Amino acid sequence: MERQQQIISREGIGIYIHVPFCASKCGYCDFYSRVRQDQKAAYLDALESEIAGWASRGLRADTIFFGGGTPSLLTPTELERILRAVRAAFELLPDAEVTMEANPETVDQAYLKAAAGLGINRLSFGVQSAVDRELKALGRKHTFARAAEAVSDARAAGFSNISVDLMLGIPYQTADSLHQTLTEILALAPQHLSCYLLKIEEGTPFYRKDAGQLCASEDETADFYLTTARTLRQAGYLHYEISNFALPGYESRHNLKYWRDQPYLGFGPAAHSCLDRQRFYNPPDLQQYIAAAGHCRIQEESGAVQDASERLMLGLRLAEGIDLLEVEKMDARFDEQARGCFLKKATVFEKAGLLQINGERVSLTEEGMLVSNMLLASLLPD
Repeated sequence: MERQQQIISREGIGIYIHVPFCASKCGYCDFYSRVRQDQKAAYLDALESEIAGWASRGLRADTIFFGGGTPSLLTPTELERILRAVRAAFELLPDAEVTMEANPETVDQAYLKAAAGLGINRLSFGVQSAVDRELKALGRKHTFARAAEAVSDARAAGFSNISVDLMLGIPYQTADSLHQTLTEILALAPQHLSCYLLKIEEGTPFYRKDAGQLCASEDETADFYLTTARTLRQAGYLHYEISNFALPGYESRHNLKYWRDQPYLGFGPAAHSCLDRQRFYNPPDLQQYIAAAGHCRIQEESGAVQDASERLMLGLRLAEGIDLLEVEKMDARFDEQARGCFLKKATVFEKAGLLQINGERVSLTEEGMLVSNMLLASLLPD
């Protein structure tokens, strides 16, 4: 708790706003959202109430992240209302990073100028591919030409911190089409890229339709990942987290809070929080959220958080890795004996080129990032 309190007082917490509305559902998506938007007004009332409930805590914030769903379906007036509620409940630091996720087909230059005028200073565009056939297979509504235009509109609106989402291993993707995507995306010169491997989740339309038959094999997808990492690194991007790349100084400050054990609050249905070493969340149910006026948080069964396993799991996602001595200070159960056992197992993977060990600091190589789930299952304490 002491470490989190120091972070709060020095830097501020992160604030996540979940916007549970989409114009349509993509076949691969398992995030909580609804296509119907008739309850948007009631959602905003509940959201404002939930945020206001924290006004008496005197907390500072240095990042805000609008995620979803499709936050860019909110009007500038609705975005202003939410930001006004946040500023009334929290002390927003002057250099705060304020990010909004956006789909290219939902914005134009006028909308983006209005967003910038509200203090939103970072955009994250869901582009996914530069090949229209692949976009159509994913169920995306935009063409790549429209995505490129949206990035251009954002720059004209004054944005200088733009992130682009890409997906790897998607239907019809080949080595040649990936090369096309990377070439076209780099021509847009985004400051940040998030590159995710497609995972077909149970319950999604892709799972029911067995869309995996149209996707690359696991070996091909692994090659796509390593090719992407190499190409972006050569273009000057830092591979700072398993799925994330940034020009120096443009790492996502909000998302780094998750991986560095820093506090954040989530608002809206399905939003998760971590504060005072406790994890809690809102149920993924808009009706329940509205009925409770936003006050329906559930404490996670585990109660207090950040044991050694969780800290290692989060920290090893980052290229900077994890300091084992810091883990030992945080969790007394991760003592000298446990640390020695961890290092002994890690040495095996270091010889295989999957890990790097530098004294008490352990980090994954790019090859290790590709198989991080396997490595973590082998390394984490029981």
